[in-house]
Amino acid sequence: MRVLLIFCFLWGAETLAQNGVFNSAYKGNLNIQLGNSSNYFGLSTLNFTGSKYDLTLSNTRLEQPYEGMPGVTLGDFSSNQYKLSIGYTVKRGVLISLNLDNIKYRVSPQTLVISGRVMDGFDQLGGLSGTYNNTSVAMDTIGFRFGASSTKYIATKLEFIQNLYRLRSRMFVVNGVYGLGIGVLHTTSALVFGPSEQPVLSGLSGIGLNASLGLRVEFFRHFYVMPTLNGGFLFQRNIRLDVSDATQFAQHTASYGQLAINVGTVFFLGKQKNCDCPHF
Repeated sequence: MRVLLIFCFLWGAETLAQNGVFNSAYKGNLNIQLGNSSNYFGLSTLNFTGSKYDLTLSNTRLEQPYEGMPGVTLGDFSSNQYKLSIGYTVKRGVLISLNLDNIKYRVSPQTLVISGRVMDGFDQLGGLSGTYNNTSVAMDTIGFRFGASSTKYIATKLEFIQNLYRLRSRMFVVNGVYGLGIGVLHTTSALVFGPSEQPVLSGLSGIGLNASLGLRVEFFRHFYVMPTLNGGFLFQRNIRLDVSDATQFAQHTASYGQLAINVGTVFFLGKQKNCDCPHF
């Protein structure tokens, strides 16, 4: 029975393919994709500014809170490290897309190199006090922790689609996809420093830039899997740290590389027949 169902599906898909010349990069196509990612960060210099302190952490290692590709939690989707994209092909092979990339990172356990000042009596947890100049301090001795439990990179992206291989029936197609994106950052952060653990805060925090290169492997005209390499910069300029003190914020520039796996669908909303477009 299962073999019969598969045969009927393939026959139906092949019949659809013969109704017109198929091209998933046709003008007017829409695509929706969802994915997961693993991120790697370059060294970053973090600045923590407030009325009672002004600290710089030099050459700080950042990491995502998972090893490799994190799992997906359906019960609380907001806690996932996910990618979502909706795109429209404005002309053949040219795609404009709106992307949401939820990235997580934290300061990994390490010896911090700090410079700046901390007001006497402020840091009741770790005991930092006075003036520092490239001073090495182990994180576990002062209880310092900082991380972004969610940095949503909301970007507009220009992408180009290049055909690499296809069957004559267009039932199996391999397209190369490469592009550039720019957008805003919305960060939810948490800090352990000072008199107590600071509350989790969210807000617009900066802008991002990225470039991507992917391989879109398409099946049965409408569905695809796309592994993608991404890289870029997160220009974090205003990460809020204290709900009661607007003078407290953090800023830094994080470079990152990303391996992502996306699954998606492509379709054409119009009613034209015998067109170079994928109808359901």
